[in-house]
Amino acid sequence: MKNHNSSKMMPNQEEIEKMKQEALVEMLKTNQEIRAERKKKIIRIGIVIVIVVAVIKIFFGTIELYNVLGYPPSKARYYKLTVNGEQVGTSHTVRHKIPIIPFLVNFNSYCLGNSDIVGDERGHNFFADGSDKYVIDISSYSCYINETQVECKNNEQDMKKNKDTRYTKMIITRTSNPYETVYSGKYINDIFPYIQKKGVYHVEITANHFFNEDTVYFYFRQKN
Repeated sequence: MKNHNSSKMMPNQEEIEKMKQEALVEMLKTNQEIRAERKKKIIRIGIVIVIVVAVIKIFFGTIELYNVLGYPPSKARYYKLTVNGEQVGTSHTVRHKIPIIPFLVNFNSYCLGNSDIVGDERGHNFFADGSDKYVIDISSYSCYINETQVECKNNEQDMKKNKDTRYTKMIITRTSNPYETVYSGKYINDIFPYIQKKGVYHVEITANHFFNEDTVYFYFRQKN
């Protein structure tokens, strides 16, 4: 009698399957609720971060940190710049900027360099020759010794041309009296329209590659 009554109380296969389906539905519902709650927390945290960043940006601006060791000179480049096909020596500053927290904290490294021409005593100066146009062409190179990158100093080193450099900006400033900025804008080739007056002009070109912003400059001396 006991065995007979116990067998009647046990669920059949249909009831077992139904229980499994109900448990599965409940588990899926619980997972959806957990994911929804997690998504809400992520959104709330994101909003808080944005507010904190905005407040810091408003009151403090971008925080600039500086590498006291500077940027390795061996990573700097040689800039071959010509005016009407004639190469001119240049100087440049390198700024290597890593955004630790984009738009908020930058880590900066700097170095100075020259792109000299062996045997050229003009230094970083171009002397106008009376042409009716002055067309600038510029390209960047990395220098090597036995496939090891080294500091670039002059045009007689073993070097390879880089294809990743973008020339984005140019500033032409007349340093003679009166001192004035005659051009400030995107990089252009022919600078003749902006050097009509006699005097000395400081020509500055911005070159960008990866995390680097290089400022290349030379002096244009207009005799007329």
